Amino acid sequence: MCAKDHTSPSKKKARQRIIEAAAESFQSLGYARATTLEIATKAGVAEVTLFRHFGNKQKLFKAVSQQIGGGPGLDKIETQLTYNLETDLRFISQHILSFFLAQQDAIRMLMFESTHFPEMKEALAQSPRESLHLLERYFQKQIKDGKIRNINTEATAQAFLSMLFGYAIAIEPIQDLLPSKIDYKELSEEFVHIFITWLIKPIKQQGE
Repeated sequence: MCAKDHTSPSKKKARQRIIEAAAESFQSLGYARATTLEIATKAGVAEVTLFRHFGNKQKLFKAVSQQIGGGPGLDKIETQLTYNLETDLRFISQHILSFFLAQQDAIRMLMFESTHFPEMKEALAQSPRESLHLLERYFQKQIKDGKIRNINTEATAQAFLSMLFGYAIAIEPIQDLLPSKIDYKELSEEFVHIFITWLIKPIKQQGE
């Protein structure tokens, strides 16, 4: 769910240790079966320390969800854009796809738990929503600069993100069962190629 961190527990702050332990427990057991005692023991703290930081299990789950939903560092991505369409879409695609792949188990857990706890949908939606806003702004500027044709930027952003999200959550986990296994970077390149071909395609004259 979260990347393994081999920092000594004694050197890591208790709050972060609890969040990481909770992330592992929620992922492997689900929300209902994971106990605060087990999470506290895994984090190397007393259960009362967990309650002092988070109050109860639901608030702890929310904290874990918010950390997952934080996204792939979109602010940093946006500052590095060159507004060369191919270069930027490749850069955005690989960063977002890498994030979804790294968090795929956590995202599935949130998708499942959100059916029982609707308030968790906000954490699940946070990263996709921010990614969509980034893509919409990018496409709008490209249209303004005359680099791509006039498109529905909202729909185009959703279509682009859906390819990345769908692959990470639904396809990559069963790659071994598919006719051929394709590296995610190669697939990301193909996504970009498909989109660029469509984005710069001249508008057909009426009647063609």
